[in-house]
Amino acid sequence: IVINEVLASNSNINQDEDDSYQDWVEIRNNGATAVNLTDFGLTDDATMPFKWTFPNVSIGAGQYMLVWCSDKDRANAGEPLHTNFKLSSGGETITLTNASGVTLNTVTTPSMLQNISYGRIPNGTGSFLFMNVVTPAAANGSVGYTEALTPPTFSQESGMLPAGFNLTLSTTVPG
Repeated sequence: IVINEVLASNSNINQDEDDSYQDWVEIRNNGATAVNLTDFGLTDDATMPFKWTFPNVSIGAGQYMLVWCSDKDRANAGEPLHTNFKLSSGGETITLTNASGVTLNTVTTPSMLQNISYGRIPNGTGSFLFMNVVTPAAANGSVGYTEALTPPTFSQESGMLPAGFNLTLSTTVPG
């Protein structure tokens, strides 16, 4: 069982059952048999490995499970799952723990842009990369990037101006 993909700034990718855009963590079962996740923990706080716990749900072999990180705290089997915490787009560490308290997987996300996910390439086993093709509850694509660049800063605001002007584009990213 691994954390396979994270979206920490969801503004228009997919909606939860309340029609709201929430951040999420995708769990994948890389094994050959189903795994019951009862009492497994998911957290964004290393001192609280069971900050949120899974209900009596199973994830099939090779399957995916989406857990909304919405602060709605919903853990009812057969319904969409929502943690009691939200993700920070500024970056944080997410940990998945089994019912015995053994850490199964930890992912530290960097600062993330809207609608860009952070997922494993190759799917389920590889290193985490930024993905502009987001794949909730499905296999990750094969294209990823080691960084996501923030948009450049324009020296002038947009609008209608009566005369020409010099425009400068700048960024804090070297090179």
